[in-house]
Amino acid sequence: MNKEKTNILIVGLLATGSSAMVDLLREYDEIHIVQNEFNDFRAPGLVADQLDNQQDNEFKNEIGRITSLKSRLRLIYGIFPILKWEIKTILEVKHRFKYNLIRIKQLNLLKRLNTILVSTISVEEKFHQANHWIQEVGRINNPSKEFVLFDQPLLSTINTGIWERVFNPFKLIVVYRDPKDQLAEIIKKGILYAPYGAPNVTYSGVALESIFGRNRESAITIHINAIKKRFEWIDNLKNELNRDSLLLVDFEGLVNNYNEYKIAIESFIGIKNQNKSKYKLYFDPENAKESIGIYNKFLKKDEIHFLSDADKWYFNTIKETQIINYSSFSES
Repeated sequence: MNKEKTNILIVGLLATGSSAMVDLLREYDEIHIVQNEFNDFRAPGLVADQLDNQQDNEFKNEIGRITSLKSRLRLIYGIFPILKWEIKTILEVKHRFKYNLIRIKQLNLLKRLNTILVSTISVEEKFHQANHWIQEVGRINNPSKEFVLFDQPLLSTINTGIWERVFNPFKLIVVYRDPKDQLAEIIKKGILYAPYGAPNVTYSGVALESIFGRNRESAITIHINAIKKRFEWIDNLKNELNRDSLLLVDFEGLVNNYNEYKIAIESFIGIKNQNKSKYKLYFDPENAKESIGIYNKFLKKDEIHFLSDADKWYFNTIKETQIINYSSFSES
């Protein structure tokens, strides 16, 4: 009988620095990291939507498309790309072999789960099997580690009652950031206009363009509205989850108060100190300081003003959360 593993769910709100949290937790030998962002549950038409069909969710089941034989053969071809025998390609074969083999195993598990999701068994049994699926994903190349980290497994629109049952037992860490720097990072990364879908005309892009227009101010308005909605989601989580299940971490606090935040994070998850040989190997707060206060380089004064409400939420949340006191709180 395999021992149940605890799932660590790391969620960022787009350009909030959640990758820093993932990198920090890479330094702990007790934690297994599931490769890349985990979309198999959260993406439209996949597992979350198939479990939500009792709540008038009519998203078409898209699991068969991504688990098809063609998709898996494409991964095998990707290991040995016959038409691209360059030196760099040859040297990366070992890495691609490991990555693609894991992905094929993930797709096999997802395909097996889908046969259950489309069956006529009870909803309760479907949830049970989905939870078993998550546990099996966490065991791929991981025979002994107690904790499994999923990077970005959730979206704010997914019903809490669904994902908490699938990922149980879990520890959810949500990383948020100064919204001014968050928007600046979106611009810096060149994804400000990504919602429009250029150079293709997409249904979502046309809908957004029809509502907001197509220019810089319109694109910024889209992202600011999205930031506010994600902040509302965090407020809902605080009401829906208990303190043992949810930890809010502000990126700036993690960088500027690294040791204190690290202790609080360890206490929340229930892990010991990092492997000394990996200390600050993946996440060095000194390097991350360069990402703080960047908004003046990318935002105009009126754009900063548009974020005033989000700014108030950000500072109030930091004041209310007091993450540095988490360790002493949990022990009292």
